[in-house]
This record gives sequence, structure tokens and C-alpha cells, in this order.
Amino acid sequence: MVSVAALVVAAPDFLIVTDPNRRGYIELPGSLTHRHETPEAAAERVVRDLLGLTLPAGQLVGIDRVEHPNRSVITHIFAAGPLTRRQTRTLRLHNTGDTVRLLSTANALPLLPPRSRGRAAAGLKALAADTVAHLGTGATPPNSRSARPARSKGAPAAPANRQPAVLVASSAVITDRQDRLLIVRDNATEAWRLPGGAADTAVGETPRKTAERYALQGLGQSIALDQLLGIDWCRFPSRPAQVHYFYGAETPGCLRIDSVLCPQCGPSVRKFIPPAAASTFLSPQDTRRVHACLTARAAQTGAVELSDGYSGSHLFLPWVGAGRSRTKSIQQA
Repeated sequence: MVSVAALVVAAPDFLIVTDPNRRGYIELPGSLTHRHETPEAAAERVVRDLLGLTLPAGQLVGIDRVEHPNRSVITHIFAAGPLTRRQTRTLRLHNTGDTVRLLSTANALPLLPPRSRGRAAAGLKALAADTVAHLGTGATPPNSRSARPARSKGAPAAPANRQPAVLVASSAVITDRQDRLLIVRDNATEAWRLPGGAADTAVGETPRKTAERYALQGLGQSIALDQLLGIDWCRFPSRPAQVHYFYGAETPGCLRIDSVLCPQCGPSVRKFIPPAAASTFLSPQDTRRVHACLTARAAQTGAVELSDGYSGSHLFLPWVGAGRSRTKSIQQA
């Protein structure tokens, strides 16, 4: 499952929080995503419905994964604002039932529940550093015997074939010292793709661990992934939506590529290609993903949000240049 939380900054060091029951139990504005709704659209809906404001989702500043006995919930944390004076007046007019509060950050954080407090603190820190925070409950993986709550004798067991509401996948965008991109051939489809695949949520595997596992398979040697480059929300007409994470990595300068690519595999299984040749080997969606992620890494703008491989807030130029030169992302007018 996927949910969103909104960090709406009204003014420097002031946050907007909700008190839906008007009993002092405050929370960050948030909600589960609707079917086929992107996290970005869900964040905009939450701000519109709860606060009466029409705002863009803002910057993705955090991702929190919470494990439950029969499911996992991934929360995307967005930071929007600061609000203008007119938007602040609109907020006050909309808040006729005292369900929305404007509090200083110092006063708001202690009042939030522990999980929301951690999300808010990490999100604000990531916003200042222009990065994305990775959070988690730190719970024991749900397949562990000690992590499963005891079930009463009369309680029905959860169906084993229950289809998840949202699928999770990860890929590694690995480049070498010549800026060539690692691609691998899928054994089942014979198609070229990035090293990546579905997360093993049954054992509590995080998106980053998933990308590391596939990077090891694709490169033949473990490699440290660096920042989150992009998130793609993929919708399908007859099956659950998928959220796909992309993590960047560069092969160390001391690593000999010829020794890494196993001789028995050969170039027909995995190889490095210039990013300009991505469209020759990869699907159109993967090609858009590659260019978006590499452009975001070059511009150091943080993780880019995609929907079916397309970005709604950036225009990505075709890959040009040689050596270590990379293109810049430009904002839509």
C-alpha cells in the first residue's frame, strides 16, 4: 500500500497540522492513495480536501516504510510552501471547525505522534539539504516468528493469495568511469533492461536492498548504491499499480570491468552502453527513465518523480556530450 504525508510550511519555522477530532491529537495531513492515483496527485488532493488550498505537491523529501503483519505501507513525504499571505487567509476561512492549526515547528514536533514526528523532522532536514530521507520502523521482518502477533484460535487466517494493492520494484542505474550504462538481458523475454526487479516484500526487503541485490546479479560484484535518483509510478489496466525506485551507482575507478563481467556470461548477457544508445536497446519507458535519472543526478536536484516514465515537472533534453559531461534538466514554463 502507498500513502502520502504533507509537510505544509506556512512561514519560516511554522507548520500546518490537522486536529480532525478537535481533541489536541494533531497529525500531519495525509491519506492513502486511491486506485491508479500517483503519490503526487494524492498529496495535492490531501492539501485541497483538508486545508482548502490548491497547491502543487511540492518536493519529495522522504520515504517511510512501515511493516504490518499482512502488508507493508510506503509513505511518500512531500514538502509544500511557504504559503503566501493570500493562501494563509484562505486557510483561515476554510478552517471553520478548528481542525487545522498553524504551529511553530518547535511546538508542533513534540505534539505529533512519534512516527509523524520522525517524518516531519527528517523531512524538514532533507528539505534544507535538498535530498530525500529514507525512513523505516526498524521492525523485525514479518516472516520472522517473533514478529508475528499471536492469532486467537477463532480468528481467520489471512488469505495466502491476497493480491497486494501496489507492487514495489527497484532498479540500479550503474555507470562506469566512461559514463557508460550497465544493461542486462532478461532471460525470459530476451529484452535488454536495467538491473532490477520486484522487491521481496515477504521478507521485508526494502527498495534499496532490492536494487543492491539486482546490482550484484547484474554486475557480478557487490557495489555501494548512492542516492535515490527517481521514482516511477506505473499504472496498469488489469493489475495493481507499481512504484519503481531507481538508485544510482558508479563503478569504482579501481574496478576492471572486463574482470567483473563473467567470461562465461559474455557480452550477450550484460554490457555497458553509451546513454545516447539507450533507445537502441531499452524500451521507450526505460529510456525515459534512464535519461530522467541521469539528468537529475547531474543537476543535483534530488529524486525526480515520474508517472509511466514521464515527468510532469521537468523537460528532459536528449543525452548529449561525451566523457563526464551531462545534460541539465530545465523547468517547464
